[in-house]
Amino acid sequence: MAAEFALLASRRSRLEALAAAGDRRADSALAGIRELSLMLAGAQLGITMASLGLGAVAEPALAAGLEQLFGLVGVPAGLRHAIAFTIALSIVVFLHMVVGEMAPKSWAITHPEDSALLLARPFRAFALVVRPFIRLLNMMANALVRLCGVEPQAELAQVHSPADLVMLVEESAEHGAIAADQRLLFARALDLSGLDAESAMIPRADVVAVQGAATVDELERVASSTGRSRLPVYTVDLDHVLGVLHVKDLLTLRQDERSATTAATLARPALVVPESKPLEDVMLAMRQQRQHVALVVDEYGSVSGLVTLEDVLEELIGEFEDESDRAGRPLRRSPGGQMVVPATLRPDELEARTGLRLPEGGYETLAGYVIEVLGRLPDVGDSVVHGRTRLSVVKMDGHRVVDVLLQAVRPDGADEPPAPG
Repeated sequence: MAAEFALLASRRSRLEALAAAGDRRADSALAGIRELSLMLAGAQLGITMASLGLGAVAEPALAAGLEQLFGLVGVPAGLRHAIAFTIALSIVVFLHMVVGEMAPKSWAITHPEDSALLLARPFRAFALVVRPFIRLLNMMANALVRLCGVEPQAELAQVHSPADLVMLVEESAEHGAIAADQRLLFARALDLSGLDAESAMIPRADVVAVQGAATVDELERVASSTGRSRLPVYTVDLDHVLGVLHVKDLLTLRQDERSATTAATLARPALVVPESKPLEDVMLAMRQQRQHVALVVDEYGSVSGLVTLEDVLEELIGEFEDESDRAGRPLRRSPGGQMVVPATLRPDELEARTGLRLPEGGYETLAGYVIEVLGRLPDVGDSVVHGRTRLSVVKMDGHRVVDVLLQAVRPDGADEPPAPG
């Protein structure tokens, strides 16, 4: 029993590390895990043999001894066997279940790797002796399982999805194995796998770019007024990008070079990624090409936005102030005390910052949700109601929603009065 649960509960990564360090017992344990179905069949055979042996030998021997004892103390002959059999059977069942199964099982679950190292060799030796018989039994069991439409596996699956890993991280944090800040970092890193470039990009309308003919003086004014250090350079429009320039290159220019230098001469090749590219792959491409900025294009090849390395890092460690913060504008209060939020917030960012959870849908931002519910482009003053919250458009920039007002509503649909003060 202990060997069976030791193989089931052991973490393969730990055994592999021990095997790599030269522990031969770990090699035996790993061999058992790789033949898990066969080893479990051997364990069941051993348990069955032990049960039958105890029933055939221990119980009659113990019952016979008790009968003789009861005869010495004057128990009537008609009751001796019944009483002795009941007591003997209870003792054998107790010892078999508690000493033979439950206690070893608890020990193996509590110390899986230690118990696997201790028991793997004798367990595999037993399995080797009875291998032909348990192979036959295992084949019969597998055939029965296949009849039920299930393909049997010889090895326990060790792979986990990102959602499974998030649950493991949460459980480890609850038991104190991971600190709170580490739990948050791990969870964010795993959640990153569910995002793509479109989810983290600065929308095209907010991208600060310059024409290729822009002079050094013009570049300095743009950098000073916007605070951006990396600027896309284009010819006709943003769909015709020459590259990306770094403002620090302006500082290396000699005075006699300034008049002949334009944005086009300073532009470096740009990293271009599709909207659907996973965010972790975007980060990897940035590292490989030593880029801090990536242009995001849609399926038609048009530039739809821009992702910075800071945006990716924010998904990992949380919001911080940077030169191109996509959703970092502070939340503010309206004169009536309600909350005004940027319409570019993603649903998960909106929930994290306000507690409001939007329903699932094909939109990427709060603005997208409002447009989807309205079925058209909104105007200032348009609103939609979600649950107990009214979402009202309070600022537009052309056709783009800029700010949305969140206001609580009563069950009858009427607006809640503003909070006093």
